[in-house]
Amino acid sequence: MIPAQLKARGRELRDAIARGEYDALDELLEGLRVAADEGIRCADDPAARREIARWMLGTIEWARLMLITQRQRWAEELEALPRVDRFLAGTAAASSDVCFDL
Repeated sequence: MIPAQLKARGRELRDAIARGEYDALDELLEGLRVAADEGIRCADDPAARREIARWMLGTIEWARLMLITQRQRWAEELEALPRVDRFLAGTAAASSDVCFDL
């Protein structure tokens, strides 16, 4: 069984990644690691320790995949910028600096 504190730390990590709050990831991962260590230390049954370890690896893998996905999305947005710039340059070129006095 996964300890409640460990689940809560995992939820905090997942929520932060889902909201795009990457500044606190180091602290959240450290808190998750400490909670996992505590859970493994307190577990008497080797099967319970393995379950915590599997859960921890699954949580870290989820976080890794979400971060890779976000990074790919940013790369695609950056790649699209030159195409957007073409259209913006076209509208800027249509404006004129000529002034008529009547």
